Amino acid sequence: MTVISQQLRDTLDTYAHEGDLTTIGDLGKDVQLPALHWFVGEFEAALRGGAFTPQWWGAALYSSTWSEAQADLVDEDLREIWAAVAPGRAYPLDAPG
Repeated sequence: MTVISQQLRDTLDTYAHEGDLTTIGDLGKDVQLPALHWFVGEFEAALRGGAFTPQWWGAALYSSTWSEAQADLVDEDLREIWAAVAPGRAYPLDAPG
């Protein structure tokens, strides 16, 4: 499993807290800025590495305890973020490689 860096965690907390679609949209715009140039690559690596478990996602971004039963909710959030930051690119967990 891939370790989630502090910068990735902080950025997700800022832009994806509670699955806020408005701030996720802002992240999609802001990844074009030099300060966030790293985000798409690191986010993709974390996705492929299986770093985002329901337990981590719930505790980090929803301040609650999530179980495997919430895996579909995590997937929805992850797909929303990916669509915002990498429009036109296949979701990494759907694409080979």
